[in-house]
Amino acid sequence: MSASLCKGKRTSQPNRCKKIQGCKVAKGTKRTFCRKKHNKTKKVARKTPSKKTLAKRRTARALKQLR
Repeated sequence: MSASLCKGKRTSQPNRCKKIQGCKVAKGTKRTFCRKKHNKTKKVARKTPSKKTLAKRRTARALKQLR
């Protein structure tokens, strides 16, 4: 895996960071730094439960309430 183009770029001259495609100047609490524009980490979508699962849950709830 290659090193990020944005890491280690000085932001005292923000142009240097902005001119690299895919980089952006970010403002942190203590300092400004250069980072990638888009976060490429995989975002896992929550899977909707199947009808069978929903039916099981409904019956389990009903039985629990009867106790």
